[in-house]
Amino acid sequence: MNTQQLIGIIRKGSQLQKDDITHLIKWHETFPYFQIPKVLLAKFEFEKTNGESKELLHWSAVTSPDRSWLKMMIQSDTPFRFLQSKLDDNLESLLSSRTSNLKSIALDDFEKSLIPEPTKDTNPQERAEILKKLGEDLHKKKVRFAETPKKKPDVPKKPKRRKSKDDLLETIKLKEKKEILDEKKKKQIDIIKAFSKKEIKLATLREIEDFQKQDDLSEKSTHLHPTLLSESYAKLLVKQGKKQKAKEIYQKLMVKFPDKNTYFADLIKNLNL
Repeated sequence: MNTQQLIGIIRKGSQLQKDDITHLIKWHETFPYFQIPKVLLAKFEFEKTNGESKELLHWSAVTSPDRSWLKMMIQSDTPFRFLQSKLDDNLESLLSSRTSNLKSIALDDFEKSLIPEPTKDTNPQERAEILKKLGEDLHKKKVRFAETPKKKPDVPKKPKRRKSKDDLLETIKLKEKKEILDEKKKKQIDIIKAFSKKEIKLATLREIEDFQKQDDLSEKSTHLHPTLLSESYAKLLVKQGKKQKAKEIYQKLMVKFPDKNTYFADLIKNLNL
């Protein structure tokens, strides 16, 4: 952590974040007699716990020669607003000086203005013992803070939607409809079972009589239809080797066309060759 970061934390005053607290603790561990980090940590502790926790307060009390001044710094924001304004004035007045010494000079002036004149002496041995005890307490608190698991945000459960009157009526209708369908299906199955138990008749007496009255198709098939009496059909039969049927067609054609008797007679003669 550099000087510029510390000045940025001082400007925040009572609006410190988690990262700021981490930096201040590192400053305290590196410079145990540096008062600024202790005062800022005590102020943060006071604001977050409403004054109930006082562990960090003891740190700043050891290095503070004036308890009244320390109380004002921790419980009020007015001193920080005044110091922030003074810090801005000091920085503006030092803009013309060397850039490399700007931050260190401003921080030294600010620290001098922050520390009041001592009103009474403190026993060095007592102060060393208190510092040692506070160091152990702070280390334990730091470890406990690092090990504390982050609490997962509670996800509100979605309330179950109560069924309305219309939903209940619709549910009842669907149930009744299903029962009706099941009943119809059951009746159909019963009909099929009953039908399968009956003897199946292949044909009734009337069907047999009607069958006997039908014309003999085999008999009809032996007679040539008038539309088939043609020379082309007779030639087709000759090609198929059915000369007798072809001869019959030629003979019928001789009766049908007397003027062509000689022609059909020659065709019949050729069949006999």
